[in-house]
This record gives sequence, C-alpha cells and structure tokens, in this order.
Amino acid sequence: MPRQLHYDRTLCFTILLLTFFGLAMVFSATTANSDPSFEFIIKQGVAALIGLAAMRFFIFRDYHDWQNQHVAFGLIAATILLLVVTLFVGTGPFGTRRFLRLGVLSLQGSEFAKPALVVFFAYMVQVWGDKMGKMRFVAGAGLVLGCIALLIYSGKDLGAVVMVAVIAASILFTAGLHFAYFIGAIGLAVPAFAYAIYSQPYRWDRLVSFWNPEADPLKTGFQIIQSKIAVGSGGIAGQGLMLGRQKMRFLPEGHTDFIFAVIGEELGFFGCLFVVALFGVVLWRGIRTAMRAPDDFGRYLAIGLTTMIVGQAMVNMGVVLQLLPTKGMTLPFISYGGSSLIAMLAGAGLLLNVSQRAE
Repeated sequence: MPRQLHYDRTLCFTILLLTFFGLAMVFSATTANSDPSFEFIIKQGVAALIGLAAMRFFIFRDYHDWQNQHVAFGLIAATILLLVVTLFVGTGPFGTRRFLRLGVLSLQGSEFAKPALVVFFAYMVQVWGDKMGKMRFVAGAGLVLGCIALLIYSGKDLGAVVMVAVIAASILFTAGLHFAYFIGAIGLAVPAFAYAIYSQPYRWDRLVSFWNPEADPLKTGFQIIQSKIAVGSGGIAGQGLMLGRQKMRFLPEGHTDFIFAVIGEELGFFGCLFVVALFGVVLWRGIRTAMRAPDDFGRYLAIGLTTMIVGQAMVNMGVVLQLLPTKGMTLPFISYGGSSLIAMLAGAGLLLNVSQRAE
C-alpha cells in the first residue's frame, strides 16, 4: 500500500502567517495616513489570491513532473522572452525597465526568473551532475545564468542580479561544484560589479550613503535615516499597529522595500523578532526538507527555493537596518508587490511538495 503523503504543515502555516501578516502591514502602511488609498491593499489582496492558488497547485502536483527537459528549458525560454519584452517596453523608477505593464496589472520579470532558475539548475545538476567538473557543464551553466543576469541588469535591477547569482550558486555548491570555479566566478564578478556601481550615479550615491548617511541627510541619506528613525522609535513593543508616523510621507517606499521599518515602528523589537523568527522557521524547515528529500532533484529544489526566500529576506532586513547598501528588493510575502508575492508563494508550494515525499 503506497505511503500517504503529508506536506510540512509547520512550513505551510508559517508561509500563510507571513502572507496574511504582510497584508495587514501593507494595509497599515498605505491607508493609515492623511491621504489613505485602498488601491494598494486591493491589488495586494488579488495577488495573494492568485499566489495562494499557485501555491496550492504546486503542493499537489508531483514535483517530479518538473524534472523534464522541456519544462526546464521552456521555463528559461519564457523567462528570457519576458525579460526581453520588458527591456523594450517596460517601465520603472529612475529610468529603469523592470515592470511590464498590462493595463492595471504589471509583471516584474526578475521575480519570476528566480523560481524558474531554481527549477532549471536543479534539473541541470541532477541530469548532468557527473559532468560538473568539465568545462562544458560550467560554460553551459554560466551561459544561462549570464544571459538572465545580463537581461535583468539591462533593466537596471542590480539587486535581482545578485539574488539570481546567489540562488544558482547555492544549488551548484550543494551539488559539489569545485570551489575553484566559485573563486573564478567571483574574480569575474567583482570588476563587473564595480563598473555597474560607478556607471550609475544613484548606485554610487547609495553606497556612499550606506557608509555615512548623515553626510547628506536630505538627499542620498534621507531614506536610510528615516528608516532608522522608524525602527528606533518603535522601542520594545512599538507604537501600535496603524499608529506609525514615519510612513506618513517621511519614509519613502514604506509599503514596499522598507516595510520592515514600518514593522519596527509599529510593533517594535518584538514585531521585528517575530518576523525574523518566522523566516528562521522557513530556513529550518527548508533545510530539513532538503536533507530528507528522496532524490537529488528534490534536494536541489529545496535548497534553491529556501535560498530564494530566506536569502532575499535577509538582504531586505539588512538594508533597512543599514547593514547593507540600499537595494530595491522586497521582503518576501510581506512587502507590497504582486509579482514578488505570486512568485514566492508558487516557490513555497513547490517546496511544500518536496516536503511531502521527504523520508
């Protein structure tokens, strides 16, 4: 008699708690001010419904169905097409091309590139893992990753470039790729990264303001200073949900990239600790799923998806707390952003599917 499958309910509950907590915080960050708008919470609610539907689909669809050459390469082809179209007709702040507008809706291709790369690299390593030491494998992996990264970079989204590289590296490292290749990749990436920063004045300004935001408190250092004021004013227990003041036209992007600062102001140290603990549970259950996965494909999927969720959360919170330079990156499941929420929930569903078959 076949074993009855049960997905990881602890992980599932944590993901749902993060999602609904995020809806509450988006509502607080966008409606409790002198000029309230329900547009953001309505759009985020719709994205949550779509994302939860995608999550349910991936939970109950055997992950081995994605262990297919046509699926893996099809996802990469679709991702490249979306990024190319966005590059030509997309829009975004600071002259970027990150969003593809479809009427009242918009798609951010870099968000969907992350789970697509997880599936592709998990398949690639599982099928050709015995050839990992050969230059042909490394060149193929580098070509795919480089193509995706170049398209995202052309849309001026350097933070997403870093994340897709980290996701791919986590899978390749787990699969046992020789450390020398990582050293070589870092050697190539450092000058490219330096050029990317120097070529765009706003990126250089962000780096300078990271070291000393007080040097220009009304311009380049304004956002991080307001973020620290928000977090610091929350104290231990916070000022209360909906009662924060920094979101009232003081803290830029308080509902998106800097929503963790709003959490700190309104819910205090305990609220921030609550969020960190939830992502800690995702990390714990994700690694547990990877260690208990019945096959290599499931193991690499779990590692990549866990890195995608927890890695991005760590970067976002690090930026808010001035531990990292400012990057336009959402806090998974919590920040306003439909594409991010849908992609993260779909990835969580796939991770939960792997957990069903964990030994």
